[in-house]
Amino acid sequence: TLLAADQTPLASIGKIATALSANDSDGALEYFDSQMKSYPELEQKFGALTEQADISCAIVVVSDSEADGVHKLDLDWYMQLQPQADDNQLERRRERVQVEMRLIKGVWKITAISPISIFDTIKIK
Repeated sequence: TLLAADQTPLASIGKIATALSANDSDGALEYFDSQMKSYPELEQKFGALTEQADISCAIVVVSDSEADGVHKLDLDWYMQLQPQADDNQLERRRERVQVEMRLIKGVWKITAISPISIFDTIKIK
């Protein structure tokens, strides 16, 4: 069923990539635990980055290990950032990102992520 497919860590990761590619910072943030320590910083970074650039995002799961309901994922996170102010500048970022995810109210959410520097704003040249 569609519901079951929606309830996997992979589905949430895909939705984060889709939301970021649509420059929808709120949509991406829905898949992060708002109780996590770095959430306010993430919220700020997502907001600033989606305002500053058109984002194309792809996330590949390199590994996923589960223990006690917590998934630890190693992600190959790729983003292409096109500043809205400058068509000639394109920044590509590719980084291995570690996340922990758990099921919160029926949705797989990221409860820890490192590094969050991948979401820094572009250094406009």
